[in-house]
Amino acid sequence: MKIVVSVENAAVIDEVAEYNPTFIEIRLDRMEGDLLDQVRMIREKTGIPLIATLRSRDEGGRFVGDADLWARIVGPIARYVDIVDVEARYRDHAPFIKSQGVQILASLHTNEMPTVPELGRIDEMLRSYGDIPKIVVRPKTREDLFELVLFTHQAQKPICTSIMGAEFRYARAILPLFGSEFTFSHAGAPTAEGQYHIREMRQLADLLK
Repeated sequence: MKIVVSVENAAVIDEVAEYNPTFIEIRLDRMEGDLLDQVRMIREKTGIPLIATLRSRDEGGRFVGDADLWARIVGPIARYVDIVDVEARYRDHAPFIKSQGVQILASLHTNEMPTVPELGRIDEMLRSYGDIPKIVVRPKTREDLFELVLFTHQAQKPICTSIMGAEFRYARAILPLFGSEFTFSHAGAPTAEGQYHIREMRQLADLLK
């Protein structure tokens, strides 16, 4: 199970690195100050692969700028990370981001539960500009969750699927068993509702082996 720890404070990197996650996600939209300097500092402090994410408010984050502002912020940062999360709304800038030598985590977060055919179309759209599609939805029922698990199992790999919210939070541990590339956790300060601490996620991973 590839566990990603999301952080919103560069000062906690030493502590996070002690858990040795597979990746560290830098939530740029939840940070203040000079973002480029903070990313450089994180890069200097750890060799753990980094994901840079500037999440829009519409998809659960705090960034409210347009696509051009997104690119002006993320563009200089891309060279210091390994993966950049690029929401579909910013996909026109994906070729430039990719030219910096990074992978694209092509993402879409929705408070709805798409049908299986809709999930397939979202997957296809995200793959059109990214290396790894990330689809995050909000199941309303167990049947919705079953459909997400089945979709994850049958989808082309790599793929990352997850859920929004605290309900069905256990899906964060279950979806990787059916092929989801990553699961996102925290190391003290959750950056999304329902996240497990990395210690809890590792315990769950061990129990589910």
